Amino acid sequence: MKRLNGVDSFMLRMETSKAYMHTFKIAIIDPSTDPDGWSFDKFRTEAERRIHLIPVLRWRYLDSPLGLNHPYWVEDPDFQLDYHIRRIACPPPADHKNLCAFMADIYSYQLDRDRPLWMMWVVEGLADGTVACVMLVHHAYVDGVGASWLMQRFYHPRPGIKVDDPPPYAPPPLPSRLTRLGWALRDFPEVAIGNMPKVAAGMWRRFALERKRKSAGLPAHPTAGQMKQTPLNINLSAGRTFVCDSVPLADFVAVSKALDVTINDVFSGCAAGAVRRLLVDLDHDPDSHPLIAATPFAGDRPTGMEGLGNFATQDFCWLRSDVADPLRRLAASHQANVEMKEHLGQVRDAGADISALLQVVPPWGITLIRKAIHRRGGSFGFFGNLVLSNVPGPKEPLYLDRWKLDKWFSTGQLVDGTALNITMWSYDGQANICILTDRQVLQDGWRLYGYFIDELHALRTVAETKAVAP
Repeated sequence: MKRLNGVDSFMLRMETSKAYMHTFKIAIIDPSTDPDGWSFDKFRTEAERRIHLIPVLRWRYLDSPLGLNHPYWVEDPDFQLDYHIRRIACPPPADHKNLCAFMADIYSYQLDRDRPLWMMWVVEGLADGTVACVMLVHHAYVDGVGASWLMQRFYHPRPGIKVDDPPPYAPPPLPSRLTRLGWALRDFPEVAIGNMPKVAAGMWRRFALERKRKSAGLPAHPTAGQMKQTPLNINLSAGRTFVCDSVPLADFVAVSKALDVTINDVFSGCAAGAVRRLLVDLDHDPDSHPLIAATPFAGDRPTGMEGLGNFATQDFCWLRSDVADPLRRLAASHQANVEMKEHLGQVRDAGADISALLQVVPPWGITLIRKAIHRRGGSFGFFGNLVLSNVPGPKEPLYLDRWKLDKWFSTGQLVDGTALNITMWSYDGQANICILTDRQVLQDGWRLYGYFIDELHALRTVAETKAVAP
């Protein structure tokens, strides 16, 4: 039995029948690297042999009675792998765009809280001969950095690696509600009251930082409360639009080196340009104001918790969709990211980042926050106007036995008020870009993806011109 931390609990309590708090983990497998080709039965056997390496996949959720404390993860005594892994053929013509349309529908699947909170669809019959393992994993289990660590436990850096026989799986019966009530009462002083003085002191230090910033004549740091509503900011429907594709990471590196910015600056600058064009399409004036983007960052992870729980934090930055010129927009994105990192460092040093605050918010408190956001009808989003996430993944190729992991895509979730998520994961020299949005906002996600690629190509052209200039 493990108690969820505050961020884990937040991920569960923010979920509704339309706000799914799971993430996508999509592995595109190339069977041609194995002389024996593809076999679903072999894949299932390998998954069964390796699942103990990712223990969270056999954990199910149990609440804390009366909402007195954060919920629990317990090993599921009724775990059945065949419930969680399902085999399907991609609908014709089985190209990548059709796969993305299928995945958009899969994202709208509600995970059953009476079972471990993940599902995988093994999608065969793709036109290029690859196999897609499309996995929903609840974000309460793990953050992006933890997911990368688990990914490198399931896959291996060399082909043909076998794993030892898994240990016996014999979990105890589920604890009774009365037992869990006793645990909640026992641990309440430590989890809530014990953390309160530290959080209160951190909030006071944060208030002092903001006051010092104001007295120095500096502009206010962006927060969710400053966001202005756009067509991107609505209460969620049940439907999603999802697209993903890969471009060479070298394109981002070339722009980064030539224009003396970071890869993340290039990513956020391209996202700002793409969103700017989308806002024009949606009859919203992008010049009227910048947007506010939530950006997750890796947090301090306790020893032994490498692949367990959420230890990430987040801060906000200005998304400079209000700047028309691509180079000026890139420079403004760079400045916004520098300011955000400085601010986050100060807030974390003060002990007042979002992960610290959520540790003392009881489950019922998160429910009240969620309902209050919903009543605003999209005029406020806990994550601002949109979410931007850039996660560095493995630099070398990974394998499942002799099958090569050809591509890896991952994206997070949407919540009421924040209906757009743009995520980039790097892997083996590729920048794997995902766009997730509500279907009410955008039906054709490839339009926004095309805008992003146009922005990247424009910056790449400038970088090449600068490189050959005398």
